[in-house]
Formats: sequence, C-alpha cells, structure tokens
Amino acid sequence: MVLVVATIIFPHAKSSEVAKKNMELIRKYPTDPSIGKVLIIGVRATLEGMKVFAVGEAKKGKVEDFMSRLVKLYQEYTDLEGYRYEIELYFDVTEAYKVLGMEAPSQE
Repeated sequence: MVLVVATIIFPHAKSSEVAKKNMELIRKYPTDPSIGKVLIIGVRATLEGMKVFAVGEAKKGKVEDFMSRLVKLYQEYTDLEGYRYEIELYFDVTEAYKVLGMEAPSQE
C-alpha cells in the first residue's frame, strides 16, 4: 500500500473561506473508494497559519489516479492568498521491506 500524506498551510484569516470552499469541493470531487480512501485529517493552529495534515491510502495500481484527483482538488484553493500545500508518498512498512527482499516484522 502507498500512503499519500498532504500538508496544507494557509493564513488564520482565511479559515472561513477555506472551510466554505472545502464544502463546495467535497461535492465537486466526491470520495472515490475505487482509488483509495482518506485515513485521517488533522487541523491545528500554528504561528505560521492553520496547518492541515491529511493521510490517505491509495489502492494498489491507483496511485496515479489518487494523486491526480488530489492535485486537482488542492489546485482549486490556490487562488486563496497564502494557501500552499505539499504532497508526499510513502510505502507502508510491509512494502518497504518487500523492496529490500525481506518480510516485515510483525506489528502486533
């Protein structure tokens, strides 16, 4: 499995605007369980603005589709001054060990 981790930062003063836009975009880009799912979304206030941390799981063979949808969604916010985001991809530990030709230790 591939984990998709997004970090979003925007000014405190844009919080209401971002929230309203988010409600619009949820309808425009509904969740597509055939390509993956959102695992967690966290929000906190920082000294540099509001910070959103989101982790999703792309289904096997669907990373490109998952990323494409995510980038389209996040690009919709870029007209908001100060909005910025970063997207990172991570192997889960089982996949990382497979790359090394090893079996991951039990996580239990």
